[in-house]
Amino acid sequence: MNNILEATFSKPIKKLFFVGIGGSSMSGLAGIAKEQGFEVEGSDMVESPYTERLIKSGIPVHIGHTDHNIPEGTDLVIYSAAIHADNPDMQRAEELCIPKVERSEYLGLLSRAFPKTIGIAGTHGKTTTSSMVASILHHGGLDPSVSIGGRLDEIGGNACLGSSDYFVIESCEFVDSFLKTRHKIGVITNIEEDHLDYFKGGLPQIMDSFHRFGMILPEDGYMVAYGDQPEVREVCQGLRCPVVYYGLGEDNDWNARNIRYDSLGNPTFEAWHGDELVDDFSLKVPGQHNVLDALAAIAVGDYVGVNPDIIQESLNTFGGAHRRFEFRGEVNGISVYEDYAHHPTELKVVIDACMNHEHNELWVVFQPHTYSRTKLLFDEFVDAFEKADKIILNDIYSDREGNEEWQIYSEDLAKIIKEKYKKPTIVMSEFEDIVKFLTDNLHKDDLVLVAGSQTINKVAYMLVDALKEKYGE
Repeated sequence: MNNILEATFSKPIKKLFFVGIGGSSMSGLAGIAKEQGFEVEGSDMVESPYTERLIKSGIPVHIGHTDHNIPEGTDLVIYSAAIHADNPDMQRAEELCIPKVERSEYLGLLSRAFPKTIGIAGTHGKTTTSSMVASILHHGGLDPSVSIGGRLDEIGGNACLGSSDYFVIESCEFVDSFLKTRHKIGVITNIEEDHLDYFKGGLPQIMDSFHRFGMILPEDGYMVAYGDQPEVREVCQGLRCPVVYYGLGEDNDWNARNIRYDSLGNPTFEAWHGDELVDDFSLKVPGQHNVLDALAAIAVGDYVGVNPDIIQESLNTFGGAHRRFEFRGEVNGISVYEDYAHHPTELKVVIDACMNHEHNELWVVFQPHTYSRTKLLFDEFVDAFEKADKIILNDIYSDREGNEEWQIYSEDLAKIIKEKYKKPTIVMSEFEDIVKFLTDNLHKDDLVLVAGSQTINKVAYMLVDALKEKYGE
């Protein structure tokens, strides 16, 4: 990696500074850099579990952006997309004439250091599929390096530096980040409209970006793509490398059959490769969407030569990436889960997964993320709640845009949900109020899903504690 950086910036690179180091991807890249032998330091606005882990690993982290965080002698500054030019750390880097590179560009440089980078893309399912692939390679003795958007127990976090040529990365389409990496193996889990604040051309622009993602693969590369979706098949036309399709349809190269669920909604299914039954696979993560993610991971594992028995063992013990239908606790028969779902399709499939979990009533607590997504996918969000029994909406969380252009509020969403589906739906701004309302109104065997990509997951922790206090457990 050092040779690549030195060639790129025409100078020796030994000391790195990460601005926004507490992000899920940034913290992982910082950890990998330290394992590679670089001197690493960074800054972020707030403390978090990510910054705590970095500090414990010996990486200095400054809380708050100031004009004196970056020390003289720093060779390269890496910054996240949320950091702007008027940030004090960025101005300090400018003052010291330090080269700067955005996170996705740095990840792109890092990917060039691994001949067998595996880039996993898609509107939904990237983190889970990446985690499954990383777990399969890990159990198969291939010792991959990993950079994903969620914590994975097998690697002790969200990133690690392995000893092989394999590098498993989560390839995000937002602002075309996934076009900056170089990968030998690609996965496309699905394609839908999202990030419409960037993809103003809608689905055609998104599909064009995914096609360009596929065109990065060389002739001797390999693409695994979701074959049940016409949009995915269309973007894979004309790729230079072989393409294999997976899905539920029998016209795919890989397909899942005979799916059945236990009382927690966890599936068992048959994986078929062409006309050959590979084996039965059982998962500890619920829902049909996880069957599809697992099938993609099986196809990748088979291609890189992992023994089918090891793939089966890896998936049978896979507990999921953190914040993906993650169990938070059970008190008085009330089960509490949290999930990262923030797109209407993600919300719908995780609610569908709840339907296979034995329960009395399903309560969904949801925090919308970004005004543009809520406004532009408004009808889809309304329909996502159709199967929920009771709904609590938190205020829209937006960390990269204001509401002046969009003029959308959670109250607008609540009104239409109540009108269309006659579901009890309320809006509550404070987490403490949400927890108190739930604690006062939940009954034995109810199921609570706390969903959203930002801070709402705190409600799941707070609720379990409050229920334990109420019931003396």
